[in-house]
Amino acid sequence: MAALVNSESRRAIRQFLGDNFTSLDSLELVDDLLKEEERTHAQLEQEAAVASKTTQSLVAEASSVADSVHSKAMHLIDVHSKVVGSTADESVSAWEFRDGTAVMELVSKLAAELQTYRRLRQAKEYIDEFIEIEKVAEQAAQSMEKSPQGVLSAYSASIALLSKHSSDSEITGNISAQNLLEYIKHTVSNIWTNAETTAANAQSECLRKMGWPGKIDPPVSVLGEFGANFSMLASLDHITRDASKVLRQSGVQLQSEDAPPLPLKHMARAVDIRMRYHFESARGTSRADRPEWWLSQVMNMVRSLVPLLELHVQSLYDRSALPPLDVRNEFIRLIQPIIQHKLAHDRSDYISNGLVIAHVSRELSEFEHTLQDVYFFDGPSVLDAFLADSDIFSAWVNAERKSAIDSYMETIADPGAFKQLYEDEVLDRDDPKPTRIAQNVVMLISDIAERYAVVPSCMQQLQFLSTTQFPVVIALVEDVEGEIDEFSRISLAFIRDASSNVSGSGANSPFAAQLRRLASWYQTVWYVEEAARDWNDSAIYVDMWAAVCRHARALGGDADPRDWRDECDDWGEKDRKVLDDCATLETNEEWLDGGIWERTIKTLGELKQRILELMSRAINKDTVGQLRAYRKKANWASEGVGADADVEVSIELSGLLPELSQLVSVLSELLPFSGSAYLLRSLAAELDMFLVDRVASAHQFNSSGGWQFAMDVSAISRVLHASAGGSALQGPSGQLLAKAMECARILSCSLDGEELPGNSDMTLSLSEWAPSILDAATDDKEAMLVLGKLGVKHLSIEQIRQLVKRRVDFAATFSSPEMF
Repeated sequence: MAALVNSESRRAIRQFLGDNFTSLDSLELVDDLLKEEERTHAQLEQEAAVASKTTQSLVAEASSVADSVHSKAMHLIDVHSKVVGSTADESVSAWEFRDGTAVMELVSKLAAELQTYRRLRQAKEYIDEFIEIEKVAEQAAQSMEKSPQGVLSAYSASIALLSKHSSDSEITGNISAQNLLEYIKHTVSNIWTNAETTAANAQSECLRKMGWPGKIDPPVSVLGEFGANFSMLASLDHITRDASKVLRQSGVQLQSEDAPPLPLKHMARAVDIRMRYHFESARGTSRADRPEWWLSQVMNMVRSLVPLLELHVQSLYDRSALPPLDVRNEFIRLIQPIIQHKLAHDRSDYISNGLVIAHVSRELSEFEHTLQDVYFFDGPSVLDAFLADSDIFSAWVNAERKSAIDSYMETIADPGAFKQLYEDEVLDRDDPKPTRIAQNVVMLISDIAERYAVVPSCMQQLQFLSTTQFPVVIALVEDVEGEIDEFSRISLAFIRDASSNVSGSGANSPFAAQLRRLASWYQTVWYVEEAARDWNDSAIYVDMWAAVCRHARALGGDADPRDWRDECDDWGEKDRKVLDDCATLETNEEWLDGGIWERTIKTLGELKQRILELMSRAINKDTVGQLRAYRKKANWASEGVGADADVEVSIELSGLLPELSQLVSVLSELLPFSGSAYLLRSLAAELDMFLVDRVASAHQFNSSGGWQFAMDVSAISRVLHASAGGSALQGPSGQLLAKAMECARILSCSLDGEELPGNSDMTLSLSEWAPSILDAATDDKEAMLVLGKLGVKHLSIEQIRQLVKRRVDFAATFSSPEMF
């Protein structure tokens, strides 16, 4: 019925407009036509009233006739019974009158009359119900603009009618009753829609009059009007909530069960309308890459409404019958779907340009922190829901990885990738000196971490770390290792050729250039290693480490949190709950000293050590190569060698010592103290072994030759000490060249106590202690105790005996076969 009325009304309106407004000039006849239509409408109302009275009269008359017919029929049946019962004529049937008329014929007629009566009564009831619902609808229409209470009363009455007819057991199979129920449902929906729209529009107009979306400064009259409309919506909402069971059973869906309070919903709708107009249209302000534009506008609208919410709306709401709540918090919660709608609108742009997602996430995070810190909002996070979209998150991760790898590859391809960025004077010696590639790697990792620091999920942060940051460090390690491998294959090309003296150890020599190349790799790795140590202690990575420790503990067994990268690609929702459970603190002391970058730091440290060892081998080979002539020197036992106490170092060392000094200076510029100290200790150990095995133990000496050897050893030691900080270079055994110095003591020891220039500082002459040492019957431990008092502590007893035998003057004096 409702559909029929609506269809006819629409056709009548179209026909009326087509007949009367055929041109612009015909608009001048509007007033006359309206007056004529009002007269026609009044006349129709009068005729409808007359028709209604006539209908009621006819229904009453029909009812009276039916009652009369029913009474007469019952009387006739009673008379028929008496007549038949008193007759003596057996030929007359008990079911016939005497005139032959069949009783059943009369009964059939009476039954037809009774059926007509019932139909008339149903028609009357149908018309009465229809008139009642029409009165309700008319009351609602007439009260819509003037009397909110009248609208609410009509709305309640319509729901009462709906409840009455929806529970009628005779409705099944009764087409008329079903049609009437549908019309009542349509009427209820129309009253709800018209009342909601009218009050909501009036409420929005009040907001406009108050100055919103700018600063709100409401006049008292406007506040009163706003309060009336707010209360109207609140009451409409309350009635609907109370009738939710009836509406649900009748299939009438006016609002969802978890719908927000109606007046607050329409206050938020005002924000939604402005958002869609400015930021979800073809206007220039609708840009996916400028989330700060629309988020700042939303914040400004919230900021302007909060005083009104706190000072006026909260009290209005508290006086309503709706469930209690904080209207400020609820209003902000209603803003969340508006933001989500905007994010969904721009979703395709985000997926096609993943790096924009980082910017959007940053702005969303700041927006939500403002809501939480300033307005104490405790609702759900839009950022969480935004990044829960797997396509959005994957697009961001992939874009970050591609951008980082592209930047790294561009930098590493530059010939100056390992060039030091700053002058030596800018940084302290013990500070890592960044190269272009090292700084690029550190900045990439730091920038990526800064962007994803806003991600609420620790599991997603770990996926960022594994997918975008670790690959950059791995690429650097692989490239440096490749450089080292290549260097190792060709390293013999720059090792000194003593015979041709192709290269030198000067600051500008090819050898020094190769050392600088090695040092640049060392500084690169060291710079990234120090950065990784700092990252390991920063809050974001500490939280990640705690998360993987929790996860390892949840897995049980021998799970090692450092193996998290092996399984992160297979993590699911169960893993997320464990990883994101920040409320559970990790107390496993076994992992307290670890960190998410622990293995990276270890790998970089090992690579740094490998570079140092490669430098050490190169330096040692080059230096020892320069000692070939010194090794071949054969006049250690000649007369006059070292006879003068002021004798200089051997001429074979005259070229080595300046270059050794220059080498130490170069190392101090290229490496931190710890690195150069390592290289010099290694070089000292190599020289110590060389001087003992290839010189002292390989030649014959007299005391003068021994003294020359002692001068040479002291000169080398002074170069190492003076150039690199003295005692800091001493190894576990004490002073540098310890064994070589002890060899020099033995070889320069006075034969019989005679004081000669250049004698050893040993307190006993060689003739006093050497025989007992050479005696096979002497206990080795006792011999070493004696030698220890003489300052010989690092050489073995066999080495000492070999050195004593190298003293030709001692051998000539003590030529006992048992000794030699």
